[in-house]
Amino acid sequence: MKEKVSAQEWNKKGIALTALGEYEKALDFYDKAVEADPQFASAWHNRGIALSKLGRYEEALDAFIRVTGINPADASAWFNKGDILSKLKRYKEALDFYDTALELNPRHFASWYGKAMALKELKRYGDSLPAFNKAVALRPNDAAACHNRGAALTMLRRYDEALEAFTVAVKLDPKDAAAWYNKGVILDRMGKPKDADKAFAEAIRINPRFVRPKK
Repeated sequence: MKEKVSAQEWNKKGIALTALGEYEKALDFYDKAVEADPQFASAWHNRGIALSKLGRYEEALDAFIRVTGINPADASAWFNKGDILSKLKRYKEALDFYDTALELNPRHFASWYGKAMALKELKRYGDSLPAFNKAVALRPNDAAACHNRGAALTMLRRYDEALEAFTVAVKLDPKDAAAWYNKGVILDRMGKPKDADKAFAEAIRINPRFVRPKK
């Protein structure tokens, strides 16, 4: 008689395939895992990740809803629900899930950053800044968080702070052409054309698709 494969074993096989980027194949194993144990939250979570990687966002959202139904205290699952809604450009709805994640884990970097980015997309720059500040405080070496914090500060016309944010961003990730370009924009607005030219030149060197703005 063939030995029955456990939900945990199916899940492990799925994880191995996910690590290799074989998301479609991984889904087959996650499906078998949740079929064997419908209350197996980790398998639902991993299934949601694989579906998200495949761009099947509505299905991924359903998977993460299953996770929070099984384990309402899972901050990462609430974050992932928000992340999926952000990918679907449903930013207002996403904010509720980011906030729930942060109630459960106030030090959850991804939720602070996700919340900040959703508010930025909604053009609520003043509201986004405290969330960016929290994200950067938790991970000061995260170049993307520093860069996007600079973008929010730019929209608020707080140019000195924006310049500092972009300077940190390019120090953390010297190959970020957009951060160099945005640094150039700020320097231009601050009346420092020579410094701006250097920043624009670096952006164009990294990515020739960037063009210096006309004076």
